[in-house]
Amino acid sequence: MKIIISHDVDHLYPSDHFLKDLIFPKLWIRSLIEFCKGEINLQIFYYRLVSIFNKRLTCIPEIIEFDKKFAIPSVFFFGVDILLGLSYKKKASEPWIKLVLEKGFDAGVHGIEIENSKRMQKEFNDFKAISNLNSFGIRIHYVRYNSTTFSKLADVGYLFDTSELNKKAIELKPSYKIGKMWEFPLHIMDTYITQYKLEITKDLTIKAIMEAEKRGLQYFTFLFHDDFFNGKTYPEKKSYYEWFVNYCRSHNYAFISYKEAIVELERNL
Repeated sequence: MKIIISHDVDHLYPSDHFLKDLIFPKLWIRSLIEFCKGEINLQIFYYRLVSIFNKRLTCIPEIIEFDKKFAIPSVFFFGVDILLGLSYKKKASEPWIKLVLEKGFDAGVHGIEIENSKRMQKEFNDFKAISNLNSFGIRIHYVRYNSTTFSKLADVGYLFDTSELNKKAIELKPSYKIGKMWEFPLHIMDTYITQYKLEITKDLTIKAIMEAEKRGLQYFTFLFHDDFFNGKTYPEKKSYYEWFVNYCRSHNYAFISYKEAIVELERNL
């Protein structure tokens, strides 16, 4: 079994959210509740409050450095539309996409549309124009989809999608093909599994990996949002990602990209 790691880029700069959404008010309220429950300390609470003044929210440079150190061929998914808290303009993502590609990583679409084919096509075309890539994948923001989403994404021309996720429990489904597009169900998403204490999160992750191995899965997919790689505002989430990578390395799991996995899958058809 091989490990596929990806990163959703939900936020670039604090200014993207001013008077546009409730990202910061929600963060402050949630953090206040966590502080009152004793789940975070005063220092973390403070750093989250003042994060609105940070130069940037994204940790792309930091996570690139980390992934490169451990030879992880991760992919970064970027938004090209503004909705549901994904509030940066597509032009603002262009230098970050170029940085990711220049550093030897892959990039794809963090999509919004799940039903309208014309809007899906626009997202595809916009990203293609910005990235100069001809072949790329997608993950829908908030892993939203309906019964027709994946077939429509395939018709648009995506190489792969990795949006299918059971939000209530870890579900270990293998990759499968829809038309010419490969679907890679997502096995672990940070925002769901890190709602528990760190040690519980680790135990759940180990159990999922062992079960995936037992079921004979070829690929284990793992999502970690880049902005969580901030040790001041999200120290436990950052620690979790570092632990996950080191756990995989210590148990001799190889890391692979979606595109590399597709080459292997196509070879075995």
